[in-house]
Amino acid sequence: MATVPDGSFAEKDIYAAYHTSKVLAHRATQDFLRTRKPHFTITNIMPSFVVGKHELLTTPEDIISPRTTNSVALAPIFGEGLPFPFPGGTVHVDDVANVHIAALGPQSDGNEDFILTAGGIDGIQWNDAKEIVRKRFPAAVEKGLLPCRGSTETRAMKVDGGKAERVFGFKYKDFEEQIVSVMEQYLEAVEKSAQ
Repeated sequence: MATVPDGSFAEKDIYAAYHTSKVLAHRATQDFLRTRKPHFTITNIMPSFVVGKHELLTTPEDIISPRTTNSVALAPIFGEGLPFPFPGGTVHVDDVANVHIAALGPQSDGNEDFILTAGGIDGIQWNDAKEIVRKRFPAAVEKGLLPCRGSTETRAMKVDGGKAERVFGFKYKDFEEQIVSVMEQYLEAVEKSAQ
């Protein structure tokens, strides 16, 4: 059975606590399948950093809030420096939702794991968000709405998310589409807040 470590480290490192919770949940699922041998299957869908329009956030402050994974993608744009490198793996929220639905269909054999991450085996570079924004939203950059003055160091992450594409027959939205999705939502919220 999966063992739960002393949780005192969580007070010092919330990311370690978060990652540990995911590993323990996966181990518990595997233990359950092995020991209980249920009559049903379980599919583990394991997304990397989820980026994209967040329907529940409506103000500019909420959209760039550190409470969402979008904040990591937006740090290079809004000048926030992150204190340590982040793994270079992202997936669009739409792709996560679509795989959850597709996993209920006949393409999956069940009792499978699907890592969801776009960008191929080499992943993404967080600082590419600045170039994407400069290219796609030049007027907002010029006005200072999207200053593009931050930096986020990327930790290389050699993870292949291609199994989900092959099994479910889709192509991930790339990092540019992910960033554009959030920036469009942000700029729309800025416009509404100015009215």
